[in-house]
Amino acid sequence: MKIVTPRLLILGASLLALAAPARAADTMKITVTGLVSGFADYFIAIDRGYFAEENIDAQIIQAGGAAATPALLSGDVQFSTSASIAIGAILRGGELKIVYVNNDHVPYQLWSGLPDIKTLADLKGKQVGIETRGDTRELAVRAAMVAAKLDPSTVVFTPMANASALVASVMVGSLASATVVTDEIEKLKAVPTTHMVYDLQTIGTISGGGVFSNELIKNNRGLAERFMKAVVKGRRDGRAFVNHIVDAVRKRNPGLSADDILLGVNAQRPLMTKDGTIPVSLQQNEIDARSEFFNIPPEKRVKPAQAFDFTLLKEANDKLDAEGWKPKP
Repeated sequence: MKIVTPRLLILGASLLALAAPARAADTMKITVTGLVSGFADYFIAIDRGYFAEENIDAQIIQAGGAAATPALLSGDVQFSTSASIAIGAILRGGELKIVYVNNDHVPYQLWSGLPDIKTLADLKGKQVGIETRGDTRELAVRAAMVAAKLDPSTVVFTPMANASALVASVMVGSLASATVVTDEIEKLKAVPTTHMVYDLQTIGTISGGGVFSNELIKNNRGLAERFMKAVVKGRRDGRAFVNHIVDAVRKRNPGLSADDILLGVNAQRPLMTKDGTIPVSLQQNEIDARSEFFNIPPEKRVKPAQAFDFTLLKEANDKLDAEGWKPKP
């Protein structure tokens, strides 16, 4: 009788493990509205290998919320950073959940390349560039006009393809004014013919973040958990090492200088949420603001728990804390 020793058994098991094919990485397509520092969490998670550690092939797709949200609902993409637009979709029956909020104040300013546009009052009857109708940019401008006792309906809100198109519209003066994000603001400051009309960063409303479909959370929660763990690593990494943000953004948007990105990061950090969540009271405010935009009466509005769920994010933070995880320089 042939005797098989424990050593041979171990060797055989090792050879079988080596021969077994590696499990294919899960593809996760992520939409971002611009290649700027506000989305550095995802860029860093790719570049520093945090997604790879979770066996995820993360792919960045530049798209505004108007295109990203239908793509998320159809399953063509798996994660959208257009949380504000997602609220509108949820109010109208979209099966989505906001699982992460990056900012609780918008990182935008209103800029113009026309010398006669100096204040919000000068925008009456004029075009104002936004990304998508009903997005955070539009809601912030509307809130600013209401605060200034001006009628937002007197402004022509004009959707543009992306953040770069908004900057271009200011530079050439094709629109009276446009909403511009922090990184791009520094670029405009160097253009003598452009100027700020209003600082929208004083407006308290969410901007950026993350959205899953309810279907993905229900049917592949393990993937959602791994994804959020990588995102949290990217966020913590960027907060610890700003040079990682600069490198990640410049890799994708070399037209932005390191100084512009750093200034943008410094301007945006006071606007960021502490841990990627917002309280229920602010969740309700977001729902109410968008419900009013879509003329949805109070009795037909969704509850905060139907639109927001930060469980995955909290679990990711708790796991990393328990592991004592720290990003490396």
